[in-house]
Amino acid sequence: MRPPRRARVDDLHTVKGAVLGLGAILLSVGCNRGESHATKGGALTHGGAAASSSATAPLPAANRPGMAYVPPGTLLVGTAVDRTPRVAEEELPGTKVDLDGFYIDVLPFPDEPGAIATTNVSRDDAVAMCTSKGKRLCTELEWERACKGPANTTYEDGDVFHPATCGLGASADLSAKRPTGELAACTSGFGMRESHGGAWEWTAEAWGRGGRKDLGVLKGGNAVAGEIAGRCANSLARPPTSKSPSMGFRCCAGPANAAKVELAVKLSPPLERSMKTAELTAPWLPFANATWHAKDPSAAGSATFEFVHAFTWHPVGNETLIVASGCARDTPRAHCGLLVGRALDGDDGDAAVTSVRVLTHVDTGYEAAEVAEAGEAKHLRFKGLDATSAYLRDFTYAYGRIDLAEVRR
Repeated sequence: MRPPRRARVDDLHTVKGAVLGLGAILLSVGCNRGESHATKGGALTHGGAAASSSATAPLPAANRPGMAYVPPGTLLVGTAVDRTPRVAEEELPGTKVDLDGFYIDVLPFPDEPGAIATTNVSRDDAVAMCTSKGKRLCTELEWERACKGPANTTYEDGDVFHPATCGLGASADLSAKRPTGELAACTSGFGMRESHGGAWEWTAEAWGRGGRKDLGVLKGGNAVAGEIAGRCANSLARPPTSKSPSMGFRCCAGPANAAKVELAVKLSPPLERSMKTAELTAPWLPFANATWHAKDPSAAGSATFEFVHAFTWHPVGNETLIVASGCARDTPRAHCGLLVGRALDGDDGDAAVTSVRVLTHVDTGYEAAEVAEAGEAKHLRFKGLDATSAYLRDFTYAYGRIDLAEVRR
């Protein structure tokens, strides 16, 4: 299996989900628990109840100078399937996990306002430096909780992307050279500062996606695609021996939380014509009728919108979308369109689908559009026909969103 496609730093994500057909998604708990917990309905469950990583006495909240205290609470790991942007093949779908309290450095190591973050360190180097301070390297989920704050927000400062808050959208190599402590607004609800906008930060775990245990996990950092890289759920995979001017760390203290990410990555054929998929389009009919039916007010009669072509689309691992086209057969001409969306209930049609999130819809003219691959799994093309001529139009999957290209004749 090839390494995760996002194992780049400065040009990260430049082209960079209930997920249908998703393989086993687990949050594993370490040896002291002796078990693992599977997701069900988006929640971490064990015996029908929310599971905790461990049950220790709360830590005092103010006995670690230079550190922020993160109290016990629930982290929504990753990104919910109905939120964008999202990296389906790398992120859990907003899975709930309870974490015990811990401390985390307010700023990147050496945790001193005005200092340049320590970089060019491997994961083992980071572990040793934290140990020398009587601390430890943070776990991946501790880091994510400290960043998301008590409200489990997408970014440190909320759910809306504001690039200036953490200086996002620049090369991590360059931004890692800036003195820490200058971006006061880049602060999470727990008091963690500048978790983004500077160097990427090592965490203690192996990558855990698709069975890859040979890679380490870095969080935070910066990249040109700031909206993607700046999310608290975002991660970067690197060999743990790697060193770079854009790789640093910060330390944690208190008993380490044992929960960690293990994500099965399911890869499927990119585009499949499927009658089964056609059945899933039923919840879309009211939307389709409202969008394309009887666009001509003078049309006689009332023809119901009908889907003619339906496909299952797997643009990336762990992502299943429906692509369907059809027409309202009004007179004197049909009004046709194409929908791309995600079924929010059921599992590849084996269970009832009660709702669909439409990601995009586009008028295709007078014919139900055929769809074909256009070079790679994330890139599709359809043929339309309007009053001018036949035409081609491409559309691309980008982190849960659909980008439409211009019409080509």
